[in-house]
Amino acid sequence: MQSVDDKVIDYFPNYIVKRGEKTIYDVTIKHLLTMKAPYKCKGDPWTKVCSSNDWTLVSLDLLGGRKGICKEFNYQTVCLHILTGILTKATKMTPVDFANKYLFKPIGVHKHKNYYAATAKEHKDFTMNKKPKENFWFCDPQNIGTAGYGLCFSAEDMAKIGQLCLNNGYYNDKQIVSSKWIEEMTKPRIVTGEKFGNMLYGYLWWIIDDEKNIYAAIGNSGNVIYIDPENSLVISITSYFKPTVFDRIEFVEEIIKPYIIK
Repeated sequence: MQSVDDKVIDYFPNYIVKRGEKTIYDVTIKHLLTMKAPYKCKGDPWTKVCSSNDWTLVSLDLLGGRKGICKEFNYQTVCLHILTGILTKATKMTPVDFANKYLFKPIGVHKHKNYYAATAKEHKDFTMNKKPKENFWFCDPQNIGTAGYGLCFSAEDMAKIGQLCLNNGYYNDKQIVSSKWIEEMTKPRIVTGEKFGNMLYGYLWWIIDDEKNIYAAIGNSGNVIYIDPENSLVISITSYFKPTVFDRIEFVEEIIKPYIIK
């Protein structure tokens, strides 16, 4: 992987583009990171992608469309699987192996392993079951970890990710992630719209306060990593699956932060 401006299709030289499809050739990694990639579907096509044998391939089939590249915020979760497909191609490692070696182990996060659900029932149980899970990363039949959900963390391990970001990519005086990347991923790239509270969005991170550089990872089920550099503060929240949770940032800023910062 050379740049976020790389064309997505260049990482899949054997992929056969559908007849008449032209837009896919112009889609870049940056379009995926900023949720501005165009798709031929409305909403997340869970059944079509998750019932297939190769989620990356099916997501590529949905990428593009007659409208061409547009500037609209188009939040997709399941189709972000293209990103972990690119990571696999670029590193020649499964996402879980790459993460364990280059991110989790260096900062003391528990080692993770893939979890594959062979049936729709198992998939639903993994998502909805309220019992604590092991250190799993949900994956497709190709052992490619999901990009938009399915990575099981404790609140402590999530806080370690947040602390790494707060420290500009350093952990124990060792550079783990480029500080330039931390800066780039937290730059506002687009206004998300009324559905998402008109928050700003960077590279897969929500920008809560542009002036104070407060940003967060916000999961659909209510999982949050909240980072406030001004107060040297990281707050992590874990939750069982609860669709369309929009109150977590309000909860952090109105309940948790005032208790900590007095």
